[in-house]
Amino acid sequence: MEWTIAFRTVTAALRSYRLAHADLLRDPASPLRHRRPDDTAYSLCVLLGQRDIDHAVAQAESLSARPWPKRRAPA
Repeated sequence: MEWTIAFRTVTAALRSYRLAHADLLRDPASPLRHRRPDDTAYSLCVLLGQRDIDHAVAQAESLSARPWPKRRAPA
């Protein structure tokens, strides 16, 4: 169960990070658009225990490239 939650959380954080950067490119004059990439980068680094966003993104991409964990049947 923990693996599935972590997998979904990391893939969601990676998606948010990418969307934040896409939004910044669409509207570079907006102050909010500048803050969101920093916030999502911080979250991704914390989730993965990394200090460098490039390493965190690489680790998240590696994790998200794996097949989805299979659910266990209820006991």
